[in-house]
Amino acid sequence: MTRTSISQADLARKTQEVVDRVQHGEIAVVESSGHEQAVVLDPLDFRLLRALAQCAIDDTERESQESDPDVRALHAYLADEISLGKTADLLDLSRFELQERFLRLGVPLRLGPATVEEARAEIEAALKLD
Repeated sequence: MTRTSISQADLARKTQEVVDRVQHGEIAVVESSGHEQAVVLDPLDFRLLRALAQCAIDDTERESQESDPDVRALHAYLADEISLGKTADLLDLSRFELQERFLRLGVPLRLGPATVEEARAEIEAALKLD
C-alpha cells in the first residue's frame, strides 16, 4: 500500500490531486508539525477495513454486527467457507478488484488448492461435470 505524507497546506492546495491518488490505491496521511492528523483513503478500502475489524473481534460481540453483508462475506471468506470469487460477488466487486484490494490491505489470498489432496478433489469434481 503506497503511503503519502502531506501537510495540511499541501492538502488544501492539491485536494483534487490527493483525491485522485487515493482513488488509485494510495493512502494520504495528513501531517502537521510532524504529527499525523488524519488519514485519507478510498471509501471502499475503508469499508473493507471496517468489516475486517469486525471479523477480528470476539464471536459473541460480532453477532450484533452480522446484519452487515460486508462482515458476513469477509467472515465467510476468512473462515474458508467461500472463495475469493464468491466473496467478490457478495461485495459487488470483480474478483480482480477484490484481489488487488486484499493485497493492498494485507488480507491473505487463498488462490487454488492449498494441498495435493484439495487439488485431487478439485480434479475429481471437474471430471464429474462432464
